[in-house]
Amino acid sequence: MNDVVLGELFEILKDWYEGERPAANQEPLRNSMCAGLAVLEIMRGSYPITQNDYLTEKNQVRTSGPKIQRILKRYGENRLLASEGGRTTRSTRTSAEHLVQSLNKSRFRQQLGEMSPTERGALIDQLQGWLVERVREYFDRKPIAVRIDLTKQGWEIVADVLNLAAAENKAGAVSQHLVGAKLALRYPHVEIENYSHTTADQQLGRPGDFVVGDTVFHVTVAPMPGVFEKCKDNIRNGYRVLLLVPGRRVAAATQFAEAAGLENHIGVVPIESFVGQNVEEMAGFSRSGLKHTMVDLLHKYNERVAEVEADKSLLIEIPGHLESDD
Repeated sequence: MNDVVLGELFEILKDWYEGERPAANQEPLRNSMCAGLAVLEIMRGSYPITQNDYLTEKNQVRTSGPKIQRILKRYGENRLLASEGGRTTRSTRTSAEHLVQSLNKSRFRQQLGEMSPTERGALIDQLQGWLVERVREYFDRKPIAVRIDLTKQGWEIVADVLNLAAAENKAGAVSQHLVGAKLALRYPHVEIENYSHTTADQQLGRPGDFVVGDTVFHVTVAPMPGVFEKCKDNIRNGYRVLLLVPGRRVAAATQFAEAAGLENHIGVVPIESFVGQNVEEMAGFSRSGLKHTMVDLLHKYNERVAEVEADKSLLIEIPGHLESDD
């Protein structure tokens, strides 16, 4: 009988996992995986699962970084998934709620409720083991391997990174997160918002990819009429606007801006120059400074990508010669 129960629970877990994908070709975010592991852990000792079982008084999921790491270690995985275990991410509660609701609707609700914690725990071992395998897949995705030539100008180094990202069909996401990392380094006391590349501005009610002061930044590798409509809305709402595009797209973007009557109202700036110039400035225009600043930029980029993106292949592998003391 337990095999039948386990079979149904697996279907519930897999359906939930598929429903947590941000897009068809993307894996669920880290906070979703944390929510799944935490809910299953709670189910070992309590079923049906009540709201008090899995939510704190602050309406956060009962999870933490150490708790998730203990679960992963049980299955032989020691890599860090999330320092907070997804606890402070708002969408973690939604992910947990969906799984709890599905598990509580099991056809074998009565049998599961009557099982001892040990007996039910044997089923949970199988379910968590499957989810940990998905976590391993997340960890094992290959990052972008870049070459950083410190004899080049800052904008040329950034261009090399973007060209490599374009060759791997990742230019849009990489461009957005490089700009975000640059802004975060340049303005350490300003909160630079961080969202997945696939999250539409309209979903969050935000005016653009980033806002600093009263300026909205739009980052796009393929400027189309739609982004200029957003620029018009920004201007009507009192914002200044910068449109960041690849250098090779500046002429086309400028023409679109003119056609939209925005040529005197928005700035069209190459992404390479926008990021690269600040890198040079923060580096003090020295090669040794450039080396350290590039390390800082790439670390900040990876930190921001890991925070919001399910696709680990968007991470950038930092070349060894940058982190050496030579």
